Amino acid sequence: MNEFYEKVGLRLSTFYNRNKFAGRVDRMKFILMPFVFFAVLGFPMDNVIGEYVSAICNFAALSFFIFCGFFTLVPDKKERKQKLGRAVKRSFIFFGIVFAAYLLINVIYLAATGNIGYLVSPELLRSGVLFNFIVLNVWPLPIGSAIWFIESLAFSYLFFFLAEKLNLSKLYLPLAIVLFIFSLLSGELARLIGFSFFGRTYIPGGMLTKALPFMLVGMFLRKTIDKIGEIHKAVFFVAIFIGIGFSVLERLFLGKYGLLVYTGNAVGYAIIAIAVCCLSLRYPEIDGVFLDDEGADFSRNMYALCQPVSLAVWAITGAVAPDMLSTVSMFGSVICFILCFGLAFIIGSVKFRIRESKGALK
Repeated sequence: MNEFYEKVGLRLSTFYNRNKFAGRVDRMKFILMPFVFFAVLGFPMDNVIGEYVSAICNFAALSFFIFCGFFTLVPDKKERKQKLGRAVKRSFIFFGIVFAAYLLINVIYLAATGNIGYLVSPELLRSGVLFNFIVLNVWPLPIGSAIWFIESLAFSYLFFFLAEKLNLSKLYLPLAIVLFIFSLLSGELARLIGFSFFGRTYIPGGMLTKALPFMLVGMFLRKTIDKIGEIHKAVFFVAIFIGIGFSVLERLFLGKYGLLVYTGNAVGYAIIAIAVCCLSLRYPEIDGVFLDDEGADFSRNMYALCQPVSLAVWAITGAVAPDMLSTVSMFGSVICFILCFGLAFIIGSVKFRIRESKGALK
């Protein structure tokens, strides 16, 4: 049995060292999207269980960061710089598009609600807002808080790109340790230590507390991929249940003693995310499924569409069938997931046709 898993580890190490396309990991990115929608829009169960499930689904965002680190922060230094250069360009283009779209949506929303003056109000223009947005990835406008993930990923790629330029890769391990401690003290334990920074009583998820540390986790997993292959997959399934248990116990404990302020960085989520990623990284080969090729693009487009589509569904329901608002609110995550999948499919088809036409012209 040990010899079998040693061969699995060797196979994985050889596979990833050749930089071959890991199709099933892209499929996993799509599989994680329902969890992302539950975390953002809520699980369709209007009770305490629904709240806990929605909270636990925060592990999905951490999984995406781990994957990004795994495939970008590769062991070879020259190749790492090249991958980071491409990632910086792609991520900032996508961030710019989403930022412009969300800004337009907010202008329309504020104009429609008679609050357009908010865009030039002292509250919005105070100095802390710019710092909160750029460093803490806190979106200052009413609609679009989900942009934190896209923004923090773009700035994290830029951070690692500059770190490579300055030959600071030796500091990655101590940096990861410091950031994990910081994320707990400024998040889960913020009320316990009396945390206060720029008027905030805690720091939500962002580049400092999620993207950077978990991308580094992905890098460490890449370096030990052969060891991951030698571990029986049952261990990772057990770890997932342990992570769920940790998440529930943390929330119960903090709530009981009046310390519950934020659980987005829960240790349990990290355990779940690492276990899920290890499971999917163990089976990277493509087997011809459509989402092996399109899963990553689908997940990216669906995430960007999530909140705008949710707002549209809410507005249309309120105008056409206000009696259905409570039902739509409860099942909003499911409805929006289906709609976003359809829109992502349309976007993917259009992009495919454009690529085909460009190829024909050449």
